[in-house]
Amino acid sequence: MAWDQIETTPPHVTYLTLATFLITYTLFANFIRNRLHLSEPPLALLAGIILGPKGLGWLTPNFCGVNGCKDEGVGLGGWGWGDDVVQEITRVIVGIQVFAIGVELPKYYASRHWKSIAMMLGPVMAFSWLIVAAFVVLIFETDIPTGLIVGACLTPTDPVLASSILSNSQFSNRVPKRLKDLIACESGCNDGISFPFLYVGLFAMTTSGLGEAAKKYFLLTILWQVLFGTTIGLVIGTVFNKILRFSARRGYIDYPSFTVFYLLLAILSVGVGSTLGSDDFLVAFGAGYGFARDGWFTKRTKATRLSQVIDLLLNSAM
Repeated sequence: MAWDQIETTPPHVTYLTLATFLITYTLFANFIRNRLHLSEPPLALLAGIILGPKGLGWLTPNFCGVNGCKDEGVGLGGWGWGDDVVQEITRVIVGIQVFAIGVELPKYYASRHWKSIAMMLGPVMAFSWLIVAAFVVLIFETDIPTGLIVGACLTPTDPVLASSILSNSQFSNRVPKRLKDLIACESGCNDGISFPFLYVGLFAMTTSGLGEAAKKYFLLTILWQVLFGTTIGLVIGTVFNKILRFSARRGYIDYPSFTVFYLLLAILSVGVGSTLGSDDFLVAFGAGYGFARDGWFTKRTKATRLSQVIDLLLNSAM
């Protein structure tokens, strides 16, 4: 009989397993990146499969078990989390990551390279969306709206490619900086830009009239979610850049608070986008870019490598 002081509850086991994975990776990070040429996402994915409900069963945040669930969306033997909790945690983590990408871009990058960005987010992304949707329809024999929805969900998923190129490794150092910057910008935008592709399928599935669907798509998706979301993000970033400059110039803020301001502003931008019903990922990316587009904040925090720390903790753990 086990000692009653030992509490092997699913959350407690999760703390141990996640920390063990991250500690192991950090101890061998240089070897993994430069000798094995691997980045965090595939290793984290493999660890999640092995430790998850279909493997060892140690990580079960939303798992009902063999006896079913008492309440809808609540797991027995798991964390007791519903889909809404997992969704919101994912929203915050992705929002922080795209904010970080916006901060790390070179000074005034978007205004100097808007043609390349438009090509990546327009024709290239649309072509990828249609190809994936066609495969879904042909292989799984779904209807076209369903294929378009699945294609829109899969189109912006590029963590393995982006992490391999953007990580600090011998492989990534061979990639030209202009290409790394373009891929970083695209990876920060594509989560939000996928919304217009997603809503093509959703409106086709839920709206009967073509005119009504086109009206909703233009007003809600294009104008409100994409254009307004990007604009409000840029405004948030620019305004708080001025506020932080004012506080730092007069000595009102110390360095630890100066650094953590980055993370707090990322969460704020996600909250603003979600509350307004806009594209929160575009709000976060726009806020990050607007916050650091003049290069002042990046120069002040360059030595901390804060974005790499956040990416390791949040992305790999998620």
